[in-house]
Amino acid sequence: MIDKKVRLEYDVQRYDRYKRTLAYIYLENGIFLNAHLVKEGYTTAATFPPNVKYAELFVKLEKKARAEVKGLWGDH
Repeated sequence: MIDKKVRLEYDVQRYDRYKRTLAYIYLENGIFLNAHLVKEGYTTAATFPPNVKYAELFVKLEKKARAEVKGLWGDH
């Protein structure tokens, strides 16, 4: 197993009603993983109030991924 560190950034709530951790993830190299996954079309923009700090960014990145036919939006 490779040891890697990540930094977690929390918004208003740290846990959802099922006790799952809600966090924004930054890799050691500074990549904002949540945004990267949306940008590359690997996931959709999903935000759940009150944790909406990056909602506009995620929507913008999803629209761009769709327009560029990336990831989920690509030809399969």
